[in-house]
Amino acid sequence: MHVADVKLGAPTSRFDYQSFDPATSRLYIADMGSGRLLVFDTRAQRLIASLDGFPKITGVLAVPALHRIYASVPGGGIAASLSVALGMAGLSGGSGQVVVLDDSSFKEIARVPAGVFPDGIAYDPDDGRIFVSDELGSEIIVIDANNSSRVARIAAGSEVGNVQYDPITKRIYAALQSRNALAIIDPKTNRLIDRISLPGAEHPHGLRIADGAPIGYIACDGNDRLLTVDLVSGKVLASDAIAHDPDVLAADPMLKHLYVAGESGYLSAFDTGNAAAPRKLGDMFIAANAHSVAVDPVTHSVFLPLRDVDGQSVLRILRPY
Repeated sequence: MHVADVKLGAPTSRFDYQSFDPATSRLYIADMGSGRLLVFDTRAQRLIASLDGFPKITGVLAVPALHRIYASVPGGGIAASLSVALGMAGLSGGSGQVVVLDDSSFKEIARVPAGVFPDGIAYDPDDGRIFVSDELGSEIIVIDANNSSRVARIAAGSEVGNVQYDPITKRIYAALQSRNALAIIDPKTNRLIDRISLPGAEHPHGLRIADGAPIGYIACDGNDRLLTVDLVSGKVLASDAIAHDPDVLAADPMLKHLYVAGESGYLSAFDTGNAAAPRKLGDMFIAANAHSVAVDPVTHSVFLPLRDVDGQSVLRILRPY
């Protein structure tokens, strides 16, 4: 059910990840095209801040326990582009950064070196670390959340998609796009300890860990499939068709719904009452390039930022029937 379209400002060329903070009901939106971090009050349904200085911002993660916001800012320039073209990105270090902000004042606390193209961000509360996928640098960057310093660079041997922490297995998982595999990282030693082969996957990118179960959902944009993987056994439990060119995944743990947003503009929805066997509910067309999705688990609102609707960028708000 369509609830509202709320204006976010001038049109932009692209939005990327979002992060919802249930403590404040604020939604953080990466406006990649305009280099802005947007702060949206979901209770009042209005934009409360538009923060500049984030060229080509991709990932964003709010960590309420730390009162911090983390934003991925890819590097640029001739040197970075050349290193990627030569397959040397992991050796060059790149000029990408993770920007750390205070979630009350929105003041910048630190900028941490983060490879070539930092993208997805995950928080490990048990070890107090932030893990960032460097998509083009073929690494996972590790940041000490206590002092905002980089402590490790983990070579992945592949382009890296999204990254997630599982509190049950206490491991970090990252989609390995060019290997059709899932990396398993020990966050205590900052080492890649194993890879799960993903038969039936083509270019796995999106990743979400089930709430309360060691199950991973992986969206493959090369062949439009959602793989369900047992993170303990490493077995692929299911492979479901999803809308074309999937990107970001979000979940509603109360309703047991999983959403997969695609570059095609379609949103695929699943019932995950049985985490190991998701049941597809259907595909819904949202708008062109509606590839980013976030969820408020209390109101069950679904948020999709749209780059241009009648000359304005807007946040489309939906609720399930």
